[in-house]
Amino acid sequence: MTGPRRSTGRALVGGLLLAVLLVGAGCTTEPAASSGASGSSTPSATVRPQYVALAEAVAAQHGRVWVEADLVKAWQAGPAKYAAVLATVVRLADRPGVAGVKIADELGYGDGTDQATVLTFLAATTKELHARLPGQRVLVDVIVPELGCLHWPGAGAVVAGAEATASRAACAEREVARNPAASVTALDAYVARGGLDVLNVSAGLRSGSEYAAWGTTRDAAMAAAWDEASRRWGTKVRLQARKALAHPGAYAGTAATAEADVHTFVDVPLTHGAKAVDIWTWSQPYRGTSYTLTDPGLAPNALTAALLDRRRRGVELWTHMTPSSLQVGLDQDVASALTVFSDVLVASGTG
Repeated sequence: MTGPRRSTGRALVGGLLLAVLLVGAGCTTEPAASSGASGSSTPSATVRPQYVALAEAVAAQHGRVWVEADLVKAWQAGPAKYAAVLATVVRLADRPGVAGVKIADELGYGDGTDQATVLTFLAATTKELHARLPGQRVLVDVIVPELGCLHWPGAGAVVAGAEATASRAACAEREVARNPAASVTALDAYVARGGLDVLNVSAGLRSGSEYAAWGTTRDAAMAAAWDEASRRWGTKVRLQARKALAHPGAYAGTAATAEADVHTFVDVPLTHGAKAVDIWTWSQPYRGTSYTLTDPGLAPNALTAALLDRRRRGVELWTHMTPSSLQVGLDQDVASALTVFSDVLVASGTG
């Protein structure tokens, strides 16, 4: 599970790049933004006060803030929508304590884009954000199911045998056909074009039974996938892992299952090139209920205990928060989250 999927729209290419730089949007709830490094003023923007309050509360309690928005969806909706959302994101991010902006969730995966569209989007968006928010970093989330297939030649040390090799190749072919804009070669192109600073990677692990049939384990597969991700992209961007571990209601696992999951999805990536791990999510409505990492009312459980243990060992952990889904209240939720997480991706309220 990687969190709620967003709706898709028609991919836009060509003349959109110029148009989005010329269209303004909306009114503002804060003073108008000043000119960025590019010399052009930021369009006026509507920033809802509860999102400002959350960002400022995280910063006040010494957490690092990242503003997150689905700018791909806005891009697909047309120049006016894109310019309005971008302006809101900039306005929210342009304050002390904000380290950067996340512009896409699972870029290229089930979002109606192709590689050419993504490259055009990245060229426009990273340029604008670096100009308007000098010193801040630009981040995207990706899921790369092809990595979980272990199909590259070097993975033969993990999975050997002609039958397993053919099965891995077929797995990779299917995954690339489903989401070509989230393939390994597509990610190569996105990273190579420059502009991205941080890449949060989900390695798209297969089931334990599938790995067992290939003669390996999910931990060995995760290690191999992260070795390949680090080899391909680790010298060009900051690489981080990502995993959805939130659950409805009380945590149903045991201390042993929590440790096993945290080992696979936190310890292994960090040992093989990841600099931090993004854990979805602090609290969010999903599939008709509320998903959290704690038990209801900020109560600790075996999962939060395992994550807290890693934080105490110096591991950098991130999570996501939105003011529309707090468990107890702003200050209490932020204080509780920051006992485990160093960085918080704060929703922008842009839909």
